Amino acid sequence: METKTRNRAALIAATGVPLALLAARRRRAPHRAQATGDRRASVVVAGAGFGGIAVLNALRDAGLDGADILLIDQHNYHLFTPLLYQVATGSVDDQHIAYPLRPFCAGVPAEFLCTTIRGVNLVDQVVETDAGRIRYDYLVLALGSQTNYFGMHEVEREALGLKTIPAASSIRARIIDSVERAAVASDPEERRWLLTFAVVGAGATGVELVASLDDLLRNNLLPYYPSLRGEEPRIVLIEAMDTILPGTTPRMRAIAERRLKDLGIDIRLKTAVAGVRNGALVTRAGDEIAAATLIWTAGIRPNPVAASLPVEKSRDGRIVVDEYLRIPSAPNVFALGDNAFVPDQNSGAPLPANASVAVREGAAVGRNLVRLLTGHPLEPFVFRSPGEMIALGRGHAAATIGPVAFGGLPAWLVWRVFHLSQIMGVRSRVGVTLDWTAALLSRRYIANTEV
Repeated sequence: METKTRNRAALIAATGVPLALLAARRRRAPHRAQATGDRRASVVVAGAGFGGIAVLNALRDAGLDGADILLIDQHNYHLFTPLLYQVATGSVDDQHIAYPLRPFCAGVPAEFLCTTIRGVNLVDQVVETDAGRIRYDYLVLALGSQTNYFGMHEVEREALGLKTIPAASSIRARIIDSVERAAVASDPEERRWLLTFAVVGAGATGVELVASLDDLLRNNLLPYYPSLRGEEPRIVLIEAMDTILPGTTPRMRAIAERRLKDLGIDIRLKTAVAGVRNGALVTRAGDEIAAATLIWTAGIRPNPVAASLPVEKSRDGRIVVDEYLRIPSAPNVFALGDNAFVPDQNSGAPLPANASVAVREGAAVGRNLVRLLTGHPLEPFVFRSPGEMIALGRGHAAATIGPVAFGGLPAWLVWRVFHLSQIMGVRSRVGVTLDWTAALLSRRYIANTEV
């Protein structure tokens, strides 16, 4: 019933009709799973991203008895990161993608500790936090990742990342401030610099961001700046590899590339960034791209806590796990999402570090925790892709479901239905629905409240 309700509400939101009422109830577990042993086991889930939340959902659905569950995160909310770029471009209010964790944990049930994790002692089975030492019997590392600037400190200082709500808000403020300054600039070179927006990294985040940024500039900002011409803003998408959306299907890439070219996005492939100098990106080939706004979505690296563990790592620093997503040298510790190196069963290539993979890994870890605690054999993790989808601006997207790839308005509707169904909480889904409706019927939020 909950799935049908959510999908019906999502379809209303996708077509831009205001959502009047959305009711959602937590599923009741059909039975209670009783842990074996005389002492209650301590299960610690480190990180409240998509993977950590999926673990807790699986434990809740099993109705696990006989275990103490603790969720630890430095924030007291779960962040729906796939819509961060829409916060950065004024489509969605940041409060609508941040779901409070304490009400969620109360329904698991689990305890929640809002603190920063500093390290893990695998020998003593202790998590070191700012709030003290937390002992565990079973630990799940779902700490997420950090932006990877590949050792370029000047880029890290100058570029805007897109991993947090404050970062997304800073991007929106920078965009609006640049347009405001350009509107009164008398020097043509300064004006061109202010109206050039460079996005480094043509993965899903970078591609979705530039398409949404184009809509923000041309349809929401420029109509209110009579001194600016519509052709003046320039968006440059920079990618070190030879294609956008690496890791997706050729059909998806073709749909997305055609759409970006139709929007006039300047796509620079096989262009590696070497640094920043005097307000310009410097490429390894020695070229300069002058841009007042530089946004970095080019890579990620594992969380420092996961990276510091004395266990086997892949070349990119992720923890090597077994078929059950456990650390082989510490079998009571699971790692998933951005922290884990998990090869695809068919190709052998590592699974991508995205929300879809993290959710499925988290669900598998949760089920295996129940099996461990109830004395049942573990089941190996097998990833089955549900498909791919990427938004490409107003009324456009690309999607792959099974062998079928399609774009345009149908893909855009599917994208909206799916993402709305994945957002936690009635209030958040209603909020995003209203935000999307307002952006379609009126305009995006274009006030700069950062100054």
